[in-house]
Amino acid sequence: MKQYFQIALVLMCTSLFGQKRELDSLISELKVSQEDTTRVLLLLKIGFRYYQTSPDSLIKYTHQAMELAEELNYKKGMANGYNNLGTLAYSQSNFEEARRHYHTFLELSEELGDLEGMNRALNNIGIVNKLLGNYSQSLEYYQWSLQVKEQIGDLSGRGGTLNNMGLVYHELGDYKKALECYIESIQIKEELGDREAFATTYSNIGSIHKETGDYKLAMEYYKRSLEIDSSYNKTIRVATLYQNIGEVHFEMGQYDSAMNFYEASLETSKNHGSRILEANLKIDIGRLHLQRRAYELALNNFETARHIYTEIGHRIGVSQSQLYIGQVYKGLESYGYAIAMGQRSLELSKELKVKKEISQAAQLLYESYQGIGDYEKAFEYSLLHKAYRDSINQDTHAKEIAMYENRFEMERISAENKMLASQNELNQAELEKSRLQIQRQNLLIYGGTIMFLLSLGTMYIGYRYYKSRKRSIELLKRKNREITLQSKILAEQADELIRVNEEIQSINESLEAEVKKRTNKIQAQNEKLKEYAFSNAHHVRAPLARILGITAQLKSSDPLNEEQRKQLNASILSSAEELDQVIRKVSEILKPED
Repeated sequence: MKQYFQIALVLMCTSLFGQKRELDSLISELKVSQEDTTRVLLLLKIGFRYYQTSPDSLIKYTHQAMELAEELNYKKGMANGYNNLGTLAYSQSNFEEARRHYHTFLELSEELGDLEGMNRALNNIGIVNKLLGNYSQSLEYYQWSLQVKEQIGDLSGRGGTLNNMGLVYHELGDYKKALECYIESIQIKEELGDREAFATTYSNIGSIHKETGDYKLAMEYYKRSLEIDSSYNKTIRVATLYQNIGEVHFEMGQYDSAMNFYEASLETSKNHGSRILEANLKIDIGRLHLQRRAYELALNNFETARHIYTEIGHRIGVSQSQLYIGQVYKGLESYGYAIAMGQRSLELSKELKVKKEISQAAQLLYESYQGIGDYEKAFEYSLLHKAYRDSINQDTHAKEIAMYENRFEMERISAENKMLASQNELNQAELEKSRLQIQRQNLLIYGGTIMFLLSLGTMYIGYRYYKSRKRSIELLKRKNREITLQSKILAEQADELIRVNEEIQSINESLEAEVKKRTNKIQAQNEKLKEYAFSNAHHVRAPLARILGITAQLKSSDPLNEEQRKQLNASILSSAEELDQVIRKVSEILKPED
């Protein structure tokens, strides 16, 4: 069974989801709070914390808040209390109860002039009416919601509401209007840079392609959506995408692959309690067994689905499950049961004004009456089936869908290329916004206009590339001049270093020569000192010793005769002369060289 993605309920305050410590902090504040409006808001916040974990606690704290708000005549607190109760009923698939609470929330918000509250209530009522099969009412509330969003400037919310409106048109078989809503929703999400939200609309566009028989494109969009949802850990949406991909395999006759994806969807969603998804999977698995003529297995799955749909008030689901149960009985040739189920499905489908289900129920009745030989009734329902089938085919406008889709695809590719080329998110956002506005104004213009716009886009990109390249070249030239100047400075510094190095080398060489010269001089002086010492020890000593000996004789008490005196004087003179020669020689030795 087809499964789409709607933008979730507009909750009382998205920041209410937090960790346990935040809940503990709120409870601590509650203990010291006064009996005033602040306490009402705290009770509502605490109650909403239990939205998915403890429904009883949500009811307990919300009722306490509403009782205090009534005592204080605090109508905004009362309004938000009804929103809490409506959200709880919605999460439990009690759609009628949820709708009642949301209507009260809307009435109080409107009375207070609270546009934000009205915005939340209108969107939520639209969602619940769609689930109940009240499509005209759903569209009415969505349109009202768009008007309020325009007043408060809620662009993101507008994108979500357009997606939800597309789902309603989708259910009604008006694929052209559905695709228009989806494309406008995508344009808003691109303008806001909300990549996560792309997944929702990608999946819904994929469902249109699946139903028009373009399974390749359907699979492509489902996989795009799956990639985004997996990266954001969106478990229920991943499970739903597995189901949708399984349906594509089913339509292509690949039943084993279809069952694998159905089982993957069940496994992924088993701990999240989505009763609608469970019922839809039962329908899909039942269809697969019906195709294989495993009628008992098919019937069990269809009956389970009908039971769930009836409990949660999902009327379109009830109609479809009755139709499939009738098909099982037709396959078993139990035409009476088949006709009974077909009549129920047809009556409910007419009430809901869903063309596809009317056409299918009429076909079941036509084939069943033919089976029992009632050709008059068979002919009657055959005409009804053909009329609605032709109406669906006419509303599909396959060529227009292809045109819309091609424009959307070109838009997406162009946006991605420009983001990569410009690296300027602000300019890209402005460019994208302008381009999207141009495309919205020219959706029905002939192909020549498309080529003209693409040419303009190409020229613009070329111009941007030229300007960017020119700036890059100028930058490179400036950098080159700077590098050349730096190189010149470095070369001059290198020459200076070489000159200084040569000077230092010359000084070192001079110092080495001077040291060598002085070393040689010292060595020469040392040699002279050695020679002096040798002469002093040997040559000077001899005449000096003789003179000392003669001096000793002169000091003797023995008188000397004249001859002896002459000899001594001659000896003294000779020794003195010899000593003088030795001293002169020593003096020559010690005489410094020039």
